Amino acid sequence: MKRNKTDIDRLIAELELDRAQLIPVADSNRRAAQRLENGATEDLDYAALGYTLHNLYGVMENACCRIAKFFENGLSSSNWHRELLDRMLLSIPGLRPALLTKDQYDLIDELRAFRHVFRNMYSRPLDTERLLLLQGKVPKIVQGFSEALSRYQEFLVSLRASVEEEG
Repeated sequence: MKRNKTDIDRLIAELELDRAQLIPVADSNRRAAQRLENGATEDLDYAALGYTLHNLYGVMENACCRIAKFFENGLSSSNWHRELLDRMLLSIPGLRPALLTKDQYDLIDELRAFRHVFRNMYSRPLDTERLLLLQGKVPKIVQGFSEALSRYQEFLVSLRASVEEEG
């Protein structure tokens, strides 16, 4: 499917919105982590931190979905969360560059795996050690994803410049 400048402009704007949404979600995450650092020990405090990690991944997944839908269309119905992230590691010649480096992918995949467990744990207790270990990686995850989106937006700007105006 041939894309026009308006389509590309829309994707650029949507990715900028996703990047901007990282800021308040990362701030909520920082505040939840700070509560634990200041001595909070309630299950709900750990659950709040898990919820912010869940939300961080959600913002990242939304951006990945936008890119996949724009360039490649559909995802299979089973394991689409993993498939989506896998696609963001792919550079497809003549179509699009990869969104993520291997290091960024590995970190975000940890967040994806945690989100899956967090959403489906119901009666199991939260593994607080694993939660805190992942939390220690959050600044690097957020910074890396924000940088990845910036690089991608630069690619889209150059792509837009190469698209002929419709007549």
